[in-house]
Amino acid sequence: MKPDKLRVAISGFDGLDVPHPGGPVARALRESWPGPIEIHALGYDPFMTGAWMGGAADELHTLPDFTEGDAVLLERLVALTSRFGFDAFIPTLDLEIPVIARLAGRLEAVGLRTLLPSPDAVYATSKLRLPKFCHDHSIPTPRTIHVLDQGDLPLHADQFGYPMFIKGTVAGAKRAANVAQATAAARGLNRTWGGGVLLQEVIEGEEYNVAAVLARDHSISAMVSIKKVGVNEKGKGVMCTVVDDPAIERHAVSVLEALDWCGPVELEFVLPKGAKAPSLIEVNCRFPSGILLSHSADCSLPAVLLEEILGQRPGTRVKARPGTSFVRDIAETAVPLAQLDRLARFGSVAGQAPAPTANRRADPDGLAVAVTGVSTLDVVNAGLGVARALRMAPDMGRLYGLGYGTYDSGLYRSELFDATFRLPASDDPDALYDRLAAIHGDNPFDVVVPSLDGEIPRFIEIADRLEALGVATLLPSAEAFARRGKDRVFTDPPVREPAGFAIPDTIMAKSEVEAVEASSALGYPVVLKGVISHALPAQSASEVRAAWSRLREKGCAEALVQRFVDGERFAVSAVCDRAYEPVTMLTIKKLRICDRGSTWSAIGVPQPELEAGFADFLRALRWVGPVEGEFIRDELTERFHLIEINPRFTAWIAFSAHLGLNHPYAAVRAARGLPVVAGTAAADLVFVRSCEDAPITNSAFAAIATKGALKHA
Repeated sequence: MKPDKLRVAISGFDGLDVPHPGGPVARALRESWPGPIEIHALGYDPFMTGAWMGGAADELHTLPDFTEGDAVLLERLVALTSRFGFDAFIPTLDLEIPVIARLAGRLEAVGLRTLLPSPDAVYATSKLRLPKFCHDHSIPTPRTIHVLDQGDLPLHADQFGYPMFIKGTVAGAKRAANVAQATAAARGLNRTWGGGVLLQEVIEGEEYNVAAVLARDHSISAMVSIKKVGVNEKGKGVMCTVVDDPAIERHAVSVLEALDWCGPVELEFVLPKGAKAPSLIEVNCRFPSGILLSHSADCSLPAVLLEEILGQRPGTRVKARPGTSFVRDIAETAVPLAQLDRLARFGSVAGQAPAPTANRRADPDGLAVAVTGVSTLDVVNAGLGVARALRMAPDMGRLYGLGYGTYDSGLYRSELFDATFRLPASDDPDALYDRLAAIHGDNPFDVVVPSLDGEIPRFIEIADRLEALGVATLLPSAEAFARRGKDRVFTDPPVREPAGFAIPDTIMAKSEVEAVEASSALGYPVVLKGVISHALPAQSASEVRAAWSRLREKGCAEALVQRFVDGERFAVSAVCDRAYEPVTMLTIKKLRICDRGSTWSAIGVPQPELEAGFADFLRALRWVGPVEGEFIRDELTERFHLIEINPRFTAWIAFSAHLGLNHPYAAVRAARGLPVVAGTAAADLVFVRSCEDAPITNSAFAAIATKGALKHA
């Protein structure tokens, strides 16, 4: 006889900056299921980042890769069900769902129930078959063609017309404005997924997602319409809201009725300006990654699905509450290395306990700090990590978050900040000073920590005026800041042959022709870097042209062409006092990075020789304040190569607090002239980051949008 607690297995807890739906599904069930529930996270890699967040999963289990065959996967699922007593299974990954659908009958025979469309139904609406499905049912959809042979792509792309989306056969999409970009994007996507690529017409308009659960008789149990309010450069919705749009709903119902479907589904639409009907972009055989929003809207689709799986649905249609919104954010934690090792070796391990509720009560005698860089719109800004680290310090006062846009996710994090404020999106230092002075007048703070590369020169320019207000900073001189720029540190380094690491051969290019010539001189592969940000690898002259075009689109007038170094990635974080001495230093090895190079998992690895050499480099640079050096250790020579110096804290800096060093706290004390006690880093902890949706209220969004200020209770 089964115990009262319901045991649910869920897959899809990874995805880095493009999150899988498993974590949000688990969180929605935790918060909406009426009885006791036990969540088991299933993954194909021990680094399933979302499953390691505190309270996300009671148990974690690894599965064999489903490409090993149905029998191997079935054997593992049956063994786990026998051992742990799973009642239901909710798979959330596109590639695995046809496999699980084939196994559904045999899984149900051992007590593991699920609800999925048939493999034929999934195939009929796959990316390759969707144009035919839409044609057969008179559903508007973008013009799409499948190009199987990479050699045929330039001809097809030129005939198709620009701009276009290049899509992988399973997942992934990149926008291309010319043949060089199309060719480079197609090569990368085909390398990942195989089967060629799809060329799809770009339709500009408002974007909607409709998520639904269909019962075994194909009737609609529940449906939620979501509008993308804010979209990042990858086209992913980073701020979404539930809408009550009868036209979108009618169109979604007509599509769902045409499907031979049961289980979860996501429909992606674009409504062109002036059009009467939206165009169907994709049909996905699982929930969207933002499915937690359905719970916030009182229509938890994961709970509806679980009721359908268990045969407990009352048969009444659930309606979502419109106006509910979320902003895409991130969560971070530190996992004992022994836990990861145990999962890798034995295939199962207990999950992380929920983190204790943060005590935001400010120490009246503690330092009050303002932190900028609190967005996760396109990249994870460092200010969020700085704030997390300062919250872990023992004697902090009030903490204020400073952002530049209404979509800056940290502005809505009440557990991090006592209040948040919007700064002017201007390059004028006087405008920045005036706003900071106004904020300080009503909400005094002792230190401000700028965390974005582009704003630091403005803070350097107004540092003396801030000091006169009583606000301390810990910043380099304008000359030191300029010398660490990529356009100078690689071509005119302060130390020509630094100890502990090398500086890669680098050539500045001011035109596409110069970029191709520089790449030929250095030898392929190379990396093209914007002077401020962005780095794109290239393995041929055509890829150099595509990379140059991308950088120009991002506002880069010139680029550094650098010899590509292949190997493991490391980073050294330091804080230098006003005597240019590092008061604390920490080296990490990156274990997981996204395609932009951001760190999503790492481990501390002391490197005395590298750290000593980098400290000498910083002294020669006459550096003051936070800084990060990024390095690659050449896999052949084992020598470290400097690839970046970031003039601020790194986004993973909260990990330093978990290790017992707390670099932001050291910087704040150094800024105020207080003593800094160097610590010793704890060992055997692994940094893990995951995406997380944070519900926001309309009043909070309006407060930031109209008043530029939000006080948190």
